[in-house]
Amino acid sequence: MSEELKPLYDKKVKCPICSTDFTTKKLRSRFVRVERIDSDFFTHYKDKELNPIFYEVSVCPKCGYGFADTFSTAFPPNAIELIKSQITANWKERDFSEERTLEQAVDVFKLAILSGSLKQEKSVVMAGLCLRLSWLYRMLEEPVQEMRFMKLSLEKYKNSYVESDYIGTQLTEMRLIYLIAELSRRIGDRDEAVKNFSKVVNHKNRSFETKLVDMARDQWYLIREAEKKAE
Repeated sequence: MSEELKPLYDKKVKCPICSTDFTTKKLRSRFVRVERIDSDFFTHYKDKELNPIFYEVSVCPKCGYGFADTFSTAFPPNAIELIKSQITANWKERDFSEERTLEQAVDVFKLAILSGSLKQEKSVVMAGLCLRLSWLYRMLEEPVQEMRFMKLSLEKYKNSYVESDYIGTQLTEMRLIYLIAELSRRIGDRDEAVKNFSKVVNHKNRSFETKLVDMARDQWYLIREAEKKAE
């Protein structure tokens, strides 16, 4: 009789910093069951323990380098030396290769954000990491930290829009503008939110991403309703 399929499987990885071979867990897609999605795309899962975000980051147990599949394989001059001096020199070996808790997921994302900043990853990559970390803090019900990383994510998404480094990724221009609008709304920047929701609604590609247009209209409506109540 065949062994029952488990939600997590091992993926073999080689550390690009110290060349250590290690395994990291990934979640099989058939076990991912979505309950609902928030307006900033934070996804609630029916089984909170089976959250694919927990396993998006790989961490080398030997040197502490944290990285996601979205990271480029190229390293700028001196980046490896910086990672070794800033991360590895202070690293006490930890093993993230087994099933992860929410708290461990927070730790690996912090390592990925530090690693990504030291190797000068694209703004769009850093924005995604910061947004996911803000979601993890939402799950932990830590609003101060959630807001901190949401603001960092917004800043990086704005940079990405200016730099156009999202081109060639799965993030469309409309979705990027929507994220800038929604994150602006969540941190209380009404003018920036309205300006960008308007850009989404009137975007040249609006007929291809009608759900996004509907979401932008819904959030725009929320802002107007909040203003009416405040009058």
